[in-house]
Amino acid sequence: MRLFHPTARPCNAVAVLILIGITVLMEGGCDRSTDPAAIDPNDMVAMHAAMNAVEAALRSARIDDAARIATRLTQVAPTNGDAFELLARTQIATALGANSASARDSARQAAASAYARAVQFSAPNAGLLNAAGVAAQGANDIASAIVFFTRAGELDPANAQHPLFMGLALAQAGRTDEAKSALLRARALDPLSPWPLSALSAGELNAGNAVQALALAREARTLDPRNDELRVPEAKALRKLQRHEEVLTLLLALPPQARLIESIAWEIAAAYESLGDNISAAQTWARWAEISGSADAAADAARRWTNAGDLVQASTWRQVARQRGWTDDDRLKVVAPQQ
Repeated sequence: MRLFHPTARPCNAVAVLILIGITVLMEGGCDRSTDPAAIDPNDMVAMHAAMNAVEAALRSARIDDAARIATRLTQVAPTNGDAFELLARTQIATALGANSASARDSARQAAASAYARAVQFSAPNAGLLNAAGVAAQGANDIASAIVFFTRAGELDPANAQHPLFMGLALAQAGRTDEAKSALLRARALDPLSPWPLSALSAGELNAGNAVQALALAREARTLDPRNDELRVPEAKALRKLQRHEEVLTLLLALPPQARLIESIAWEIAAAYESLGDNISAAQTWARWAEISGSADAAADAARRWTNAGDLVQASTWRQVARQRGWTDDDRLKVVAPQQ
């Protein structure tokens, strides 16, 4: 999903919203840069070496090392926007690797706070503001997200990503008319992008206009037919219209690997449940839960196997959920199929 203008700064919201990794530019570093206590804020060579070390640690998935050095950078240089931006990125990486909802939410809060400080201490930059907005939205601070997206749009009015993200945040805040206006502006700025249409589809679905949502979702998919995730809004609209067989036709046509995308696996499982095929629903979701490492996914697998009547599988997945940090046993009870 390419939402971002090619000239946006490298640590913009791509890494946050789409969760495809941490963008890095610089190579190298030196031995002393890996010792946070040795950083001298008045030594620009040492500061750059330490920043390079954070980049290298992120690139090699040594998140704890990256966070340790980035935290020290913000301590010795408490008004350095680049240091806070690096710290924010380490917290995003921490959130991506979190095994529990509480750890994930804590890291998201820390990322949002660090991005806000980065904005405070940096020259105005639309990419950084966008990243701060996405981080704030991830931390459920929608009001701050809207402020950041507004400022980003003012600095870069020709870039469709800003009204797109603004529209998504406004929709989350329940400001539906403003959200639709922002998304239409994004569509006008980038008529070949499917994402404003996809977001407009979600808005129509939430408003109860499933037929219009389906039309928008299908139009979006024609703009990028190879993008598997663009089938999800179409599936949601079809499911709302009780056309569950069509959901399965749409999504089971994808290769097996694509069906392991979380949003796609969820729609397939939900369609099976709505058709009364709880065993297929449980099997579908369990395949995703196996690879996700998520306590939430394991808990939902336990629930689906309970619905399917396989108490052995349900017990196994309940144990996995608890091993992954799950504590809310109420979620593991039998529930009605998703509608």
